Parts: sequence; C-alpha cells; structure tokens
Amino acid sequence: MILRKVVATASLLLGCSLTHAASQVFFDDFNSYIPDQFNWSPAASSGWTVSDGTVDLNGAGGNYDFLPGNGSYVDLDGSSFVSGVFSNHVNLIEGTTYLLSFDLAGSHRGTHADTVHVTFGSATASYMLGSEDAFSTYALSFTPGSSGTYSFSYLDVSGDNRGLFLDNVSVSAIPEPMTSSMLIGGLGLLGFLANRRELRAHLISRFRS
Repeated sequence: MILRKVVATASLLLGCSLTHAASQVFFDDFNSYIPDQFNWSPAASSGWTVSDGTVDLNGAGGNYDFLPGNGSYVDLDGSSFVSGVFSNHVNLIEGTTYLLSFDLAGSHRGTHADTVHVTFGSATASYMLGSEDAFSTYALSFTPGSSGTYSFSYLDVSGDNRGLFLDNVSVSAIPEPMTSSMLIGGLGLLGFLANRRELRAHLISRFRS
C-alpha cells in the first residue's frame, strides 16, 4: 500500500515537473483572425509581421478554404506575386533548448512543389512539399547562447500567388534530459525505500503473530 502511494505521488510530481519544463511560450492557430485577407497586414498585437512581400490569410468561414477542417491558415505566398517574410518573436532563456513546431501543407493548386525556408534564432531549415500534400507537423530546435528576444520566420520561394500553407505555430521549451533523469532516479529510490519499509512492517507483523 505504501509503495503504491509513493509511486502514485511520485508519478504525479514527475508529470507536473515535465509539464512545467516543457512549458509553451508561444502558440497561434490563426483561428482568431478574419479569413479572406489578401496581402494580410497582421495587427501589431499579434506579434506577426510581413516584410519584403505579402502573405494571405485563408480558411474556415471564408470563400477560399482549400483545406476544410483546419480552421484558418496562412498562405505564405500572398496575392502580390512576391512572397513575404512572415515572422514573429519570443523571449528565450540562455541554455534552454526550444522547439519551434508548425504545420505545413501544399498549395493545392495542382501545379508544382513549393519550398519554404524557416529560421528560428540561428537555426535554419528548408521544407519542400508537393501541391496536394495535406498538413503535416514539422519542428526546428534552437538553444540560445544568451537570454533575450529571438525571431522565427517563414519565407516561401515560389512567388506565384500561392505557396505553402502554414498553421498551428508553437514554441515550447524542451525538458532537460539531466533533470528528468535525476528526477526519475530519485523516484526509483523512493520506491525502493518504500518497498523496504513495507516488507519490514510485514515481517514484524508476522513475527508478533
């Protein structure tokens, strides 16, 4: 009984610790914005900026929902035939590894594949999707060398009036392996001690009877 209580309590503490360690510092699924905004200029309060070109906002509730069932999402190649740099920023802590997670889908215009360049702090990656590809989740990690504000951005390279679609952008801290391992080791020790105590109590009870 004691062992079960210790393990249950320890598991709860572990779950709370990992949840706290993996705290989300940013999320946007674009569902709070009005769709059908061509050459979209996001409100300053959203943190999003568009430079050197344009992006569009499409999706549910509008006339241009190319991927029904996914709410609203960003067309990374706006209606000006010049793809804009779509970016935002977050405050990060030195030495902590963060994960930029996002969903990408093809342009769904039945033509060719598109490529988007993604940056997160000093980390960069490029993703190529076919025209008919559905939304899939991708991720890019970054560990800042000093605490401060860091940007993340998306740039579609097609420049033909419709690019890859972007949705469900998030930034979360990744739990430190050492912290998790130490916690799990500590929980194992607690379980071992509780088991010894339970066994000792059982032997004493049998001896007295």
